[in-house]
Amino acid sequence: MWLNIKRSNWLVAPNGSKFWITIPLAYSLFIQILTGFPRPDTLKNAEVHAFFIQLSEDIFDYPFWIQDLSHFPLFFLFAWLWGWFIRRKKQNSTTLYWTILVSISFALINELTQFYIPQRFPSIGDIIMNLSGVSLAMVFHCICLKILYPVDR
Repeated sequence: MWLNIKRSNWLVAPNGSKFWITIPLAYSLFIQILTGFPRPDTLKNAEVHAFFIQLSEDIFDYPFWIQDLSHFPLFFLFAWLWGWFIRRKKQNSTTLYWTILVSISFALINELTQFYIPQRFPSIGDIIMNLSGVSLAMVFHCICLKILYPVDR
């Protein structure tokens, strides 16, 4: 069983190609759009297309606490994907530090961009959930690498 998992590409990108950066970049863009979407009232006042108003209503149609908790899995997957890409060639402390730097920086910047979106504001709770997702992803990713690749590559 471990042999099959070891040969799969869920832990590190399949090869050293820079092509694989498209996956974490696309996911980063997805998170930025999702978490930076304006509230429906803002879009109605700006007279944007009904599709975007409906999308905004769907995004904000959940209880506030569920919206807060949703940051954890979003940023867990975010950090995992960046670790998957950055650590594809070498699983050493340098690549770990770069992954952590990218992940924490984006987690903070993503929340702080809400200063510039009407009727939105940065939240300490969201920052905590973002950083918790990043932290657990990095711990879990490192443990998996250590188990599946016990010798430094």
